[in-house]
Amino acid sequence: MQTLYDLAFQMLVFYGLILLGYLITRSTERGEWLNQNLNSLLINVLVPVLVVYTLLTASPGSASELPTIIFLAVLVQVLGPALMYLRLRRGDYDPPTKGVYYLCVTFNNALFIPLPIALLFLGSQAVSVVIVFSLTQMLLFVTLGSLMGAAFSEHEASWNDVTRQALKFPPFLAAVVAILLFSLSLTLPEIITTPVSYVGPITTYLALISVGLNLGIRFTVVDVRSALNVVGIRQFLVPLLMLPIIMVSGLSSIPASIVLLEALMPPAVLTVVYAASFGLDAERAATIVTIGTLLLLPLLPLLPLFLG
Repeated sequence: MQTLYDLAFQMLVFYGLILLGYLITRSTERGEWLNQNLNSLLINVLVPVLVVYTLLTASPGSASELPTIIFLAVLVQVLGPALMYLRLRRGDYDPPTKGVYYLCVTFNNALFIPLPIALLFLGSQAVSVVIVFSLTQMLLFVTLGSLMGAAFSEHEASWNDVTRQALKFPPFLAAVVAILLFSLSLTLPEIITTPVSYVGPITTYLALISVGLNLGIRFTVVDVRSALNVVGIRQFLVPLLMLPIIMVSGLSSIPASIVLLEALMPPAVLTVVYAASFGLDAERAATIVTIGTLLLLPLLPLLPLFLG
């Protein structure tokens, strides 16, 4: 059980690193360049290494819960657009706005915010669940996300390019390699696992700085009211509906905590990129991501109550 001092220190680290990233972006013109390079380091090196290490060192019991975790991960993604469909039936919205609403209410920040939270509060054993959730979401991004973008797009986008980029996503490739090694009953030697075990904390701290950098770059509050339409569903109704489902799912403590944590997450930054690539309202998407992230931050001290 964490002491109050431990919790206070973890909160200080969490908020402090996000604030550091935000201040860097706001105080220098090289903030976007730094963010691109930091994201490149995380996506291309640190997260793939963490994926391989985590999946190869995961306990055998966690594999038996994999189908349930994947099912709940899909459910977390599809509940949002189902509720948004009911909401949009009562109003008159143009296609680019509808497309942004559907993208942002569907896809939560599945990696860069929950990963450091999981490492801080639950330890490295929680990482495999975050990775599974993130990879499940990536497949949905390619399929359901592309379908949404194309359905409301004002210009033609190449689905082949989107699919190709997703299949080349380094964490996805790392997961394929890890599953292959796992199926061959191969394990990592201690000379590798010892130094690689430090990748978790390093990834945690850099991911938090990345959240702050993204917040500073994309900070915009053009239409707060419309953003709350999405955030209310994404970060309130979806977790509320998921809670009883998780409770009766039969998952053990850590996977159940991670699924609930994921359900609480704000819209993903990647939705802004998708909105821009499909000719949707990218500025509105950035506002939704900003508001959702800002509303999450004050709730972080309460997370240990839910994460056990």
